[in-house]
Amino acid sequence: MKKLLGALAAITAVVFVIVYISDITAAVLIAVERCLNVIIPSLFIMMVLSRYIVSKRLLDPLEKLMYLPSKLMGFSPRLMTVFILSNIGGYPIGASMLSQMVKSGEISPKQAEVCASYCFCSGPAFLVGAVGLCVYGSKSVGYMMFLSCVIANLMACIIYNRMFGISRAAIQGSKRTESAYTITDAITDSGKAMFSMCAVIISFSAVTVVLQKACTTFYVESTLIAPIFEITNVTSFPPAKLSLLPCCTALVSFGGLCVWLQNASLVKKSFSLARTLLLRIPISVLSGIIFKGIYGTFSDRYMPSGAELGGLVVNIDNFAPSICLIIMIFMILNKKRLAFQ
Repeated sequence: MKKLLGALAAITAVVFVIVYISDITAAVLIAVERCLNVIIPSLFIMMVLSRYIVSKRLLDPLEKLMYLPSKLMGFSPRLMTVFILSNIGGYPIGASMLSQMVKSGEISPKQAEVCASYCFCSGPAFLVGAVGLCVYGSKSVGYMMFLSCVIANLMACIIYNRMFGISRAAIQGSKRTESAYTITDAITDSGKAMFSMCAVIISFSAVTVVLQKACTTFYVESTLIAPIFEITNVTSFPPAKLSLLPCCTALVSFGGLCVWLQNASLVKKSFSLARTLLLRIPISVLSGIIFKGIYGTFSDRYMPSGAELGGLVVNIDNFAPSICLIIMIFMILNKKRLAFQ
């Protein structure tokens, strides 16, 4: 029965691609453009830095300074480092770091499942550059959204750690090993991860077409639904509708199903994301509520005049730098392969 259903699903998918090939082609082109203009410029550098910092454990000398904040938050100073980097580095950073810690025995899978729910943020580059500035014509909007997500993560951290009894002490027995990890390794590893992320985003473009067709059939507005599947669709929000900003913040805080699939590929079998996903939903709602309070307080001071009517949109053009970056990564990979041979 399962094989029959699988065959029917495969046939349906093939028929859909044939019937809507022009729409899917257009969606794929938009997804590729979004990856080159938004995803790669906003995430790549932070991914390289975070991987290098974690692998070389460069922040270990600061763990004594993090003792009091980590005590308040209810976990070890080592996890405090993960919390900080994951909230400024982008969605995949937290899951990747926690997965490494589970494999090395520093934390348990239960700890990772809870910590991954609040060690999760889009990072300021995407919110400020791609959403705040390029959609609403104001960096301040992006900073407000980022601050709202971080505050919600901080509150969830304090509550969840005590609710689930997350111990401050890491599991004993993990050994610190000196790593020969270099910045070149960080670049190549981040490049591979970035290509994987972009591949998932481009694949989800077909899902976006299905969603749009379904919404058109049932006369449903797809503006708020599309980011649930693929979060970069928030860059297509109508800029004149400032009332959607709290919803946009909540959606960005959730990350979208595409991001969760990327995280699942990163953690693999080190821990389950089922509990993490459920714990993330209240944090996302809280992020939208916090943004509404912050925006109501500071919008008159920081929003550009006429944004409600004008619909300020900045055309992003990072195509050439992103292509150069891709070429550079391929050159580094080929150089390492030739050196090995």
